Amino acid sequence: MKLNKFGMWGLSSLNGILMVGFGIIAIAFPSLTIAAIAIYFAIAIMVGGLVLSLFAYRHRKELLNWKARLIEGLLSLALGLVIVFNPQSAAAFLLIIVGLWAIFIGIVFIASYFNKNTPDLTRTFSLIVGLISLVLGAIIVFNPFESTRFVVVLIGIYALAFGVFTMVYSSKFFNTQKENDILE
Repeated sequence: MKLNKFGMWGLSSLNGILMVGFGIIAIAFPSLTIAAIAIYFAIAIMVGGLVLSLFAYRHRKELLNWKARLIEGLLSLALGLVIVFNPQSAAAFLLIIVGLWAIFIGIVFIASYFNKNTPDLTRTFSLIVGLISLVLGAIIVFNPFESTRFVVVLIGIYALAFGVFTMVYSSKFFNTQKENDILE
């Protein structure tokens, strides 16, 4: 297999390089990252709303529920505009939903602890996971603006680790392929 200077290592490491860049930005500028993600989400919602609205209007003679689709599209456009003009609040609202979900999951795990038919290790694990989920969910719900920064920093750390892992794996794969080509 012939490789150019950039070669397969560069192409397969591109994702890792992008993830490392995103991770560094997310860790260094969590508020900016939150806003950027919210605006990206808003633009996606607005494009979807525009497409749905145009589709409903264009096919109003063939569609029985074209008015409902048109209203859905217009509401998506409006929601996208609200998010564009207030991305921090939109991110906090989304995180409150995540926090409520974490509280619910915590309660389910804690309730499963009281099931006597499960092994002791599983019950203990359920209690620990349930308590952690409950506490983190409550922290997120009661302080969503600070929690968004914390979650973005965690995402940044994950992206950084994933990016480095991808580049290291690509480098090892590239070196293995290069050695195999030399032996052929």
